[in-house]
Amino acid sequence: MSVNMKGFEKLTRKLNRLHRYAARRAMRKATRAGTTVLLKAVRQATPVDEGVLKKAQTSKITGRKMNITGIVGADVAKLEADERRPSNIDWLVEEGHVAPDGTFVPPAGYMKRASAEAMPRAEAAYRAKLAEEIEREAAKA
Repeated sequence: MSVNMKGFEKLTRKLNRLHRYAARRAMRKATRAGTTVLLKAVRQATPVDEGVLKKAQTSKITGRKMNITGIVGADVAKLEADERRPSNIDWLVEEGHVAPDGTFVPPAGYMKRASAEAMPRAEAAYRAKLAEEIEREAAKA
């Protein structure tokens, strides 16, 4: 799921006045704040069978220069495959699948539902943290 946030003109102008390293630091911290809100919502909405999928939910911040991306989802390294469960169980639970006995397991849609419900809170957290970090970095300079 991709999010394009609007209404950041004033913050963007302030961000552009900062040194590029300070601006990147502020963007990373704000992205971390937003993805933390989404991660908590996804963990809460994750269906629990054995609890493995819920424990595997994690977030990660990536990006180069001023293109910072927050990723929320299941860490495949934590979802070890065995004879009963494949490593891509998060996708199977989200999208639905056909069980080994031939029955159809309907999609849970927990990721889409949780992210749609938590997106306003995540945007607010992002915006607040970005404003806070811009002011902090501007005071340092």
